[in-house]
Amino acid sequence: MNNVITCVKCGIPLRGKQVKFCSASCKNDQNQSYAAQQARGLKRKLALINQLGGQCAHCGYKKNSSALDLHHVEPRDKSFALDLRSLSNRKQSKIDEEVSKCILLCRNCHSELHNPQHNLE
Repeated sequence: MNNVITCVKCGIPLRGKQVKFCSASCKNDQNQSYAAQQARGLKRKLALINQLGGQCAHCGYKKNSSALDLHHVEPRDKSFALDLRSLSNRKQSKIDEEVSKCILLCRNCHSELHNPQHNLE
C-alpha cells in the first residue's frame, strides 16, 4: 500500500521536501482564500482580546468575541480599522502598533461612546 501525499490545494502528488503544497502558487491561493483569511483574522483578534484583558473596559462584558471591539482612544491617531480582514492581512508589527492606541469595548459601550446624541434618557 503506497501512501502518496498530495497538495492540499490541487491534489498533485508532492515531491522532495514538499510537505503541504506543490507550488508557491497553490500555497498563496490557499492562504488567501476567504476561509483562511477569516480564520487568521479571528485567531489574531482572540489573541488581542486576551492581551487587552479579555473584557470590556467599561462594563466588563466578556461573553462573545464578536461583541467586543477595539476602540481607538484618540480617533485622530487611527491609521487603520482593526476588523477581521485588516487583522488577517497586515503584518503583526503594524497591528501591535495600532492596538497600542486602543481599548477593548463591547459593542453596546462602543456605540454609546460614539453616539451620545442617541441616548434615550
